[in-house]
Amino acid sequence: MLFLGTGAAELFPNPYCDCEVCQRARREGAIPRKRSALLMNETTMVDFGPDVFAASQEYNASLAQVQDVFITHTHEDHFSIANIEAMTMANSRLGHFPVRFYVSEKGLAWLDRYREAVKAVGLNAMTQLEEMGRLEFHAVKPYQWFEAAGMRVFAIETNHRAHEGEKAINYLFDRGEKGKLLYACDTGLYSKENLEALRGQAADMLIHEGTLGSLHAEKDNGHMSAENLVEQVENLMAVNALKADARIFVTHINQVQTFSHEEYQRYMSRYSQANIVVARDGMCVF
Repeated sequence: MLFLGTGAAELFPNPYCDCEVCQRARREGAIPRKRSALLMNETTMVDFGPDVFAASQEYNASLAQVQDVFITHTHEDHFSIANIEAMTMANSRLGHFPVRFYVSEKGLAWLDRYREAVKAVGLNAMTQLEEMGRLEFHAVKPYQWFEAAGMRVFAIETNHRAHEGEKAINYLFDRGEKGKLLYACDTGLYSKENLEALRGQAADMLIHEGTLGSLHAEKDNGHMSAENLVEQVENLMAVNALKADARIFVTHINQVQTFSHEEYQRYMSRYSQANIVVARDGMCVF
């Protein structure tokens, strides 16, 4: 399992930003963060943002075998249409086709409207790929189990809003003997309904966004502060949605908050008794 990126939409440091956080990062050679994506194994990914190609090159991680991509939502840092269109330029003898993208129903509805709108200027690569049998889109319904990528998968709808009423999807992956992984990005504090939906699932691993880090975030915010993340972990453990000894990784961190990587890790270690690690780009988890 490889973190292709652990940053939010802004990157870290933000190339357009001269705030003290970004200036300090450049001065001190802080570890940069590409936009978040996870290569679960050689055939399965979560999110497909604009930096996955650069990460693939940097970490020598081929995407040629990827067959299943689970999209949390269609915000551009999680779902890059340009990257999908680049599949038309790949050698057709490579890889396993079709590549299947899993997207919420409202996300697919927005994507259909987008595709119709750009036909007028000749941007129809996705349609071409579908007609060639190299690309498929599958609608994800929240709070239902489905089979995909050799796993049972459960979708949770969050309060993070994307395009035209779309809400981000978190995924619970039942990987059989490898245990359960809950991938939560983008999200906010789970509602009572979401906690009940996950009750008793006893996930072995949690990968959770910590976008706002040092900042204060209201309870209904669609992103997580470090403080809210600690609360989220406690709430998940209280309903046995997450094992007490689960491995937890923080991703999707932006530059607006002021924690350095080390400061973020110290906060997690101080305020949570759980096994929480602030992830880095290129980190491998076994």
